[in-house]
Amino acid sequence: MGDRFPSEPELITRYGVSRATVREAIISLEQEGWLRRLQGKGTFVSERPKVHRTVAVIAPYLYANDSPDFRAGTDVIPLLMQSIEHHARKKGVSISLYLDNLEVETERENLLNVVERGVDAVLMIYIGGPANLDCLEKIRAANIPLVLFDRYIEELPIDAVASDNQLGAYRATMRLLDEGVSSVAYITGPIDSTVLRDRRQGYLDAMAERGIAASVLELRQDLGEGVDRSNYDRTYDLVRQLRFPTAIFSADATRLAVISQIVEEMGVPRSDYALGCFDEPYLNPPEDLMLVKVLQPLREIGRNAVDLTLGRIEGRSDAPARLLLPPEILVTGAWTQALIGS
Repeated sequence: MGDRFPSEPELITRYGVSRATVREAIISLEQEGWLRRLQGKGTFVSERPKVHRTVAVIAPYLYANDSPDFRAGTDVIPLLMQSIEHHARKKGVSISLYLDNLEVETERENLLNVVERGVDAVLMIYIGGPANLDCLEKIRAANIPLVLFDRYIEELPIDAVASDNQLGAYRATMRLLDEGVSSVAYITGPIDSTVLRDRRQGYLDAMAERGIAASVLELRQDLGEGVDRSNYDRTYDLVRQLRFPTAIFSADATRLAVISQIVEEMGVPRSDYALGCFDEPYLNPPEDLMLVKVLQPLREIGRNAVDLTLGRIEGRSDAPARLLLPPEILVTGAWTQALIGS
């Protein structure tokens, strides 16, 4: 820094290139801030210029509802966002946040907006299904690096960092079966993403491996996955179809919180059921009720998503990457004997 830069004749002699090539290179380095000319003194090396990068982060929501019941399990996105912001700040990257509010059309507006703004990269949770794939193509055509987190899509070769949902569901189901339970019912929302598809497949893989009949119950629900009266009633109707004793494995924590309440209201003895879900339902189960939780590596997902995004900005590696990180299986409560061999 501050050293005198070789003159044009010195560079021509040293590298055997033309004067035009040398002048073009010097002008380019000046424009990028690497060199500075001082009248009558020559050209000198400047301090390395700081690169200010802005990454657009697009997410469906932070907390989508003020209801404390709904917030059971919905801290996934806030924890992901916290990890992304923290790691990006350490790397000197600014975050520009866009929220879709679970609306595909709003997501479309956000995607078109970031193309127009010319951000350095886009990091997002994609909810648009087939409707917004053309917007993803626009981002790629504009040579803006695009990385998905929390989930991936199969329609386009786009980088993604997410939990290995299939592995998590498989291990959780196997843990329940290893305790000797003869029945595990799986309750899920509509299979409208690779997240829910992979979770269902992991459950099915475990049941098939043990030679036990699978029971998948799909819950139709209103937009937002909340716990308003209509969603509660539909969940209640679904739970009434179950044959106890059984273990109940929910695809998400929000739904499990409702299922737990319904089973208790139905007066089902604790010896006749166990519970399982993805993420943290913030239940306080009694010691005689087993709860199996699949905890996603949210902070690792955030860090890896930022690192992958920066790698794309800097032009490292061309092949699209899909990083699926293994979740942790956490078991609380004690198993009861009534479920074994029933």
